Amino acid sequence: MKRIICAFACSLLAIIFMADLALADSRQLLGTYRDWDAFMLKKSNGEKVCYMISIPKSSKPATLRHGNPFITVSHKPTRKVQNEVNFVVGYNFKKNSRVSMKIDKKRAFRLFTEGDGAWGDDVKSDNAMTQAMKRGSSLVMTGQSGRGNNTSYRFSLSGFTAAHNAITKACR
Repeated sequence: MKRIICAFACSLLAIIFMADLALADSRQLLGTYRDWDAFMLKKSNGEKVCYMISIPKSSKPATLRHGNPFITVSHKPTRKVQNEVNFVVGYNFKKNSRVSMKIDKKRAFRLFTEGDGAWGDDVKSDNAMTQAMKRGSSLVMTGQSGRGNNTSYRFSLSGFTAAHNAITKACR
């Protein structure tokens, strides 16, 4: 089941990354590292995008339809982007809201929202989130839907560092 959901999420992620997915030459699985999968996407123009993706272990409240949420960290060397954190859910977030990321119930980060996605405010916050994820064992993302529902998603960080090493090596 995880593979089916992850395959769907990866396909959706590729669309989000590039509107011209049809022109992409190839997407290569770099490896599966416990709860994270790492990929490299090569576009026909030679641009590489390396990303890692995971799906939540649990979603709350259980009574809501959550869609297919996932979190990614990506490198886009042509654009000089590294450690871009993106959290995507199956509904639109409340306008002008923030999503909270807590790692091991300690370190909290705030991400801005737009539509069904959330991102770090800048390169410094993306790097700080990535470093904290390397040291952590789980993270919880909490936000509010456009309908006013408070939601939360628990992700495992098992395999995060190995997946991050794989995308970093592939997109030097």
